Amino acid sequence: MQIIFKHAYITFYMKSESEINKIKASIPSILAHIYFFFNKVGLPFGLLYMHILSPVFYIWLLYKKKKTIFLPFLLILIPFSLIHLLLGVETKSFIISNILFAATYVFTVTFYFFINIYGHLGKIFKQLLISNFIFTFIALAFFYTPYQEVFWYIKKFTKSVESLPRLAMMTYEASYYSLMFIPIAFYYLLKVFFRQNKMNTWVILLMVLLPLLLSLSVGVIAASLISFILLYSIHYEKIFINKRFFNNLVFFTFTFIVIALLLIFFYPTNPVFIRLQNIISGTDSSTNGRTFDSFLIAWHIAEEKSLWFGVGLGQIKVLGPEFVHKYIKYWGPIEVLRIPNAMAETLAMFGITGIIIRFIIIFYYFFKAKVLNNYYQTLLFFFIFIYQFTGSYLTNIVEYVVWILAFSNVFPQFNVTKK
Repeated sequence: MQIIFKHAYITFYMKSESEINKIKASIPSILAHIYFFFNKVGLPFGLLYMHILSPVFYIWLLYKKKKTIFLPFLLILIPFSLIHLLLGVETKSFIISNILFAATYVFTVTFYFFINIYGHLGKIFKQLLISNFIFTFIALAFFYTPYQEVFWYIKKFTKSVESLPRLAMMTYEASYYSLMFIPIAFYYLLKVFFRQNKMNTWVILLMVLLPLLLSLSVGVIAASLISFILLYSIHYEKIFINKRFFNNLVFFTFTFIVIALLLIFFYPTNPVFIRLQNIISGTDSSTNGRTFDSFLIAWHIAEEKSLWFGVGLGQIKVLGPEFVHKYIKYWGPIEVLRIPNAMAETLAMFGITGIIIRFIIIFYYFFKAKVLNNYYQTLLFFFIFIYQFTGSYLTNIVEYVVWILAFSNVFPQFNVTKK
């Protein structure tokens, strides 16, 4: 009888332990799907479930690293916060924004530490690619229903093109969604280039390119194209020596030219061409708002307190109405003013000093991580370095995910070889 009970106990214990291990193994995938598809559902603008989970992430970091990770963050933030308090801030917004900024930092450090000890990021990317493709078809099914806005971003696309639906899934907008998708897209495009893909090439291209094209995010797509051009330019000698590089370059260039010619001859008034024309002529309000206008607004807002140190976290929406009244001479009702540009927002909140520190951090990790030694890291670095001048915001965890992937050699199969 004792032997029977002992056997039953061991069997139950091993089974329970096995189930617990399965649950533990599924947590990264679950969190990845929450991050990608449901991160902001039901929450106010700027707050994400990854922010809410930051205390859990911090406890996990303490458990794994056995030490605090806040010291570098506080060494930079505290001097700025003291200066901003002396210059004067709206206390409630200042405190809330500092907490949100700290939560963003915790998530970023957690993600960095996790991907450098986790050996199955490619597996998660595959799960997200397939899930995203399924959600894309669900979004298409919702296109002609009253619930279209659940998956589609419906705002003015450009001058003379009103309310063009663009795929955004359940995120804030189409550009946010496409920015989030870029690390997966680059990963699979490189797998195609290097013939490392186990799935059919055309299926992969459809799963990668269809969502990006449906998002119609001109900034993300343009930054992606520039990134690939820069990558090919750096490794130009391999284009002609390596058939894979050369054939892929010819194929994609030819395909792009054919599509462009077909649109020119059969649909010259398509929304994309109209927007490109507006961008070139300087009449596209979205492009102007995300670039020149953002820096102009940031400069004037920083001037209100200090050009060198900015106005502080959470103060843009406080000083926004004053800026509009003073420089635009508009005295009507004003919505919350936001600066849709990470670099410009850094200027407004932390001044010229903040911009300098931002560049120091970027280039420090660029050289430390030896970014140019890996095709994937190089692509992501070029992309996000360009994109920070055209979009995003300071607590955007999606942008930091791209930076972290650019500074982490998690896909050594894309390392640059001498041959």
